[in-house]
Amino acid sequence: MKRYTLSFIVLVVAIGIPLLIIHSSEKDAVSETEQINRLIGALKSAIDTAKENHYKPVDTNAMYRGAIKGALGAINDPYTYLLSERDHQRSVENLYNANFGGIGVGIYPDRGFIKISKPIPGTPADSAHLQAGDYITKVNGKQIFLNERTGMTVDDVVDLLRGAVNTDVTITVQRKFLEPFDVKLKRAKILVPSVTTSMLDDKIAYIRITKFIGTNRVGGTVQEFNKALAAHKEAGMQALILDLRNNQGGLLDAAYHIADAFISQGIIVSTKGRKNEFDEQYTARPKIKCDSDIPIVVLVDEYSASASEIVAGAIKDTGRGILVGTKTYGKGVVQKRYPLSDLGAISLTISSYYTPNGISIDNTGIAPHVHVTEPQTERIEQIMQRIVAEKNALENFVTEWIEEESKRIGNIPTDFGKLEAALPQFRQKLADDGYRVSLRWLTIRAEQLFNINVGIERVVNLRHDTQLKEAIRLIKTNEVGNTIQLYRALDQILQLMGKEMQTMAQL
Repeated sequence: MKRYTLSFIVLVVAIGIPLLIIHSSEKDAVSETEQINRLIGALKSAIDTAKENHYKPVDTNAMYRGAIKGALGAINDPYTYLLSERDHQRSVENLYNANFGGIGVGIYPDRGFIKISKPIPGTPADSAHLQAGDYITKVNGKQIFLNERTGMTVDDVVDLLRGAVNTDVTITVQRKFLEPFDVKLKRAKILVPSVTTSMLDDKIAYIRITKFIGTNRVGGTVQEFNKALAAHKEAGMQALILDLRNNQGGLLDAAYHIADAFISQGIIVSTKGRKNEFDEQYTARPKIKCDSDIPIVVLVDEYSASASEIVAGAIKDTGRGILVGTKTYGKGVVQKRYPLSDLGAISLTISSYYTPNGISIDNTGIAPHVHVTEPQTERIEQIMQRIVAEKNALENFVTEWIEEESKRIGNIPTDFGKLEAALPQFRQKLADDGYRVSLRWLTIRAEQLFNINVGIERVVNLRHDTQLKEAIRLIKTNEVGNTIQLYRALDQILQLMGKEMQTMAQL
């Protein structure tokens, strides 16, 4: 199998850049070169004129960067754009390397402040006993507050917290009922998690992949997945649910290795570009990690894109499992990242990719075997939900409830049921203010916020997950194999009909 540097092959929902010149003849090449030189001169003249005459000072560097962005946009490729230096560095840390130097906390904005969701076990933050709900008010003495006046963003705080491994960083923490205090931490190598897993009833293993990261089998998603799969096999796994919902992609290499765990022969995915060097065939290896007699259900939705579609498409085309949910996003192209000195990077769409049956899913997506949608929300309520979210009404209610309950019991609450009991009254208050939303939406969103604030990590929530419940039902009623056989029969019928139509056309 021909290979190249796979660590820079990306399938995410927003990347690419063009190659501009194709020389058809010496005469055409000279003409085109002259035209491009005139355009470059015109660009410089326009920027110089603006710099000299605009009524406000002009940032010429920003104008040239804008010109690059405009050039990429002219290709009319939705996955083509210029990445800033910081965004490119973050991609290297989070996507390619799947690790960085940091303290090991998840953070999120809360009314202009930065709040800790949960320290990652085994990290400096965990060793220092930082807690979910703690506020970070300063980093190395620099005041943290997010708003338009300060211009500070969450990314700015991330930059302050991350750094070289074994370097020190001091954060000021505000914890409920305590005066602010400083914590000095030594940054360590922090691995980016991308897999969560659980064993459900009846030995049904559940593995969720949120993104495909890491450059090879040594780390990242593949290592996490292999570890989870091995643990489930040891525990007597009888079936597997692979959740790829809301997975917007990642690295092609990682997706290939995940699919290869289930498929023992044939092509898993192939790519074809304008240049031969980007034509690849990724073939399955005979040794699989998941036994062929294990029923597999893959959960997909409209946000399953790119690398997740490679895995879903391979499993569907080979008949190794069934897909449950809604049609996937439909991103069937591959990008390669090209760094630019001092400017970040550009990304180029270098090829299209094809499923084992030779199908391009670009702009079409992959239809599941079993279509299951979550309850639909009417347009008017969607607007109301967005307004409630923008006003932080529910966030404020949840955090204030947690604070009051913490004072009452002298500890961080962990029982969402008590908060849930107060939601009907809160819903009525919203309605009195003119914002009518369903109790179901309030409950789902409030539980998510509650878990974030108190540090609870819930892998599955069967109470509200219609698609997951259907996947479990299909496994328990032994319908996975029957569904695969039915679709194979339909494919054979369609192939025969196609041959007959060709014969009739020839006649």
